[in-house]
Amino acid sequence: MNIARMDRYDFVVCGGGPAGFACAVAAARKGLKTALVERQGCLGGTATSGGVSHLLAGRKLNPATSEHVRVVGGLFDELTDALIAKGEAVEPNAIDLTFNPFGWYPRMASGIAVDETALKTAMDAFCADAGVRVYFFTSVIALRRDGGRIASVVAANKDGLVEIEAGYFADCTGDADLAAMAGVPFLKGRESDGLTAPCSLEMHLDHVDGDAFVRYQNEHRSPKLVEIIEELKQKGVWKFHYEIFVAVRLAEKDVFMVNTIRQVRVDGTDERSVSTALAAGRKENIELYHIIRQYFPGFAESRIRRIADYLGVRETRRIQGAETVTLSNALAGKKYRDCVAATTYNFDLPDPLYPSSDPMMGDAKNPNAARRHTIIQIPYGALIPKGSENLITAGRCISAERETLGPIRITGPCMMTGQAAGTAAALAFANGSTFIEADTDVLRRTLWSDGVVDPDTLPFD
Repeated sequence: MNIARMDRYDFVVCGGGPAGFACAVAAARKGLKTALVERQGCLGGTATSGGVSHLLAGRKLNPATSEHVRVVGGLFDELTDALIAKGEAVEPNAIDLTFNPFGWYPRMASGIAVDETALKTAMDAFCADAGVRVYFFTSVIALRRDGGRIASVVAANKDGLVEIEAGYFADCTGDADLAAMAGVPFLKGRESDGLTAPCSLEMHLDHVDGDAFVRYQNEHRSPKLVEIIEELKQKGVWKFHYEIFVAVRLAEKDVFMVNTIRQVRVDGTDERSVSTALAAGRKENIELYHIIRQYFPGFAESRIRRIADYLGVRETRRIQGAETVTLSNALAGKKYRDCVAATTYNFDLPDPLYPSSDPMMGDAKNPNAARRHTIIQIPYGALIPKGSENLITAGRCISAERETLGPIRITGPCMMTGQAAGTAAALAFANGSTFIEADTDVLRRTLWSDGVVDPDTLPFD
């Protein structure tokens, strides 16, 4: 390979979504010379490029007090509090839970609606303030090993091929791209057939009469308009293979995110599959929009503000790590001595072929069938890939059984595992140790002192 130049850092983070952002900032604040490599032109991943402008699972509704409790803390709270203070995000505890345009149940108001551009610029500022060197429009295409360690990665960008050396690396790509290159064992999809959860291409609509939409939802006790869709199916108007309408308000009044289309048999690790899905998703969103505008309450004057350029992928690779978050342990509320993160979100992972149904949640007409609201602790070992000395992971590619991926893959816990991974890198660097050798008692104390919420202190079962 013809290498244009060699760059050197203490720590290289691959993937600039919520997990990678938190990972890089946490490490840089601890003094590591840190690089963040991102293939898009902004940070935030699905939360920005993907149009999912609701940051979920950072708060949780306490039914006893009707308060949205902080359940992540740390960088998640720093970032969202800064946006809320500027009026660029919505404080959940300011939402009227009896008339909630941000979701169809009071607990859905726990998601923090943000202005997408403000989120991008805030992430830029956090990285700049911490001293993170961000490489935009840069893709890691290869790596060089030195025994059990990654010595460098090769990245492609406008400069050509750039080799980036470091003592430690983090895979925050969501798809475990770096881990797969390094030969880390992984799993993908369900065991029976390898299929993954549906993908979604997000659409934003403005000029919505949000009050009319929410009034209809409340008066008909129909959050996802299933009775309207059933009627449209009978008339031959609704030809999609999903049976629910999912739309929530964004930070600006009468602007709604439509998270409705569900694209099955898409492999988020396959270029042709993703390329085909993007083109098909744009076409399908346009078709859906014309139906929404004609038949759904509050949308008659709506306009398309944007259709995302980044496919919303719910599931691809999951590494096999030193420890795995299993479904049985998740449901039992197992506590770990090396717990560094947790999630309180729902078991939200639609069936690969029947996207209106979720094996852990029920179907369109009975969505709460088997849902369990628990605190799922995430042990440090779930971030550590087998067979690699200086690689750590964060986000939705950590070691977990796929049934637990629904609550783990959401913004809040992704940022929590990211902050844990970046802090672990700083401790490993200071001690000259591998990731697996980390003193997790010190790591946990450091995280809690940095404002991350200790899951053992949460007021939930």
